Amino acid sequence: MSNVDVLEQLQLVLKPDMPDRRLVCVEETDTAKADMILSFYMWYAFTKTDLPVQLIGTRDSYGHYQNVGLKFHYNLLSMSNQSRFEYVDSVECINDLFNYTGDLLKRYPTGPTYMVVDDISSFLLLGATLSDIITFLMYVKHEPRLRLVIGCWKHKDDESAKRLASAISHTADIRVALAPLVTGFSNTATGTMRITTHESQCGIEEVSYLYKLADNGLKLTLNSGTV
Repeated sequence: MSNVDVLEQLQLVLKPDMPDRRLVCVEETDTAKADMILSFYMWYAFTKTDLPVQLIGTRDSYGHYQNVGLKFHYNLLSMSNQSRFEYVDSVECINDLFNYTGDLLKRYPTGPTYMVVDDISSFLLLGATLSDIITFLMYVKHEPRLRLVIGCWKHKDDESAKRLASAISHTADIRVALAPLVTGFSNTATGTMRITTHESQCGIEEVSYLYKLADNGLKLTLNSGTV
């Protein structure tokens, strides 16, 4: 199965076209990496819509995402030349996110736009508090044209990161939680992907899949069934 086929399957699962899934939390546990899911949302924006994307990179480089994009059959340089992509790596504090968000909405005054943040946990190291980050998320909630996709990291020994991940997952419309296999190494799977959505005020739906990362891209066993 090609990477594009896998992404088409992911689209059916994550349903990024739904208007009530504007705030996406991609949660990493331990050694799991969120970049493949962040790249999926950029693939969706570039290939299924005409929407622009701004990537706030506080961890992985532009070159890294360009390489992933080529595996997913889109080119960030080409998107940049078409004024549909901007990479920002000069963010120094959480207040910069407010400024970049405002500038992004002014630059594209009509229609939705995507902001992808890799990853928001880094702002804890830059001096932001949990309250600062949640304030930003509440600000985004009141900007109906903004689609925010944020990566966050948690580890059992990092209390601040765990509290942040928990707060974001409760604020987000959909959470994609990636974790390594509890049983350790496997030739057929890298880890688990747990997708949680708030279908209504009282209804929460959750489903889990296995995924496999390969040198040439991504392989998801989305047909592995519900866990």
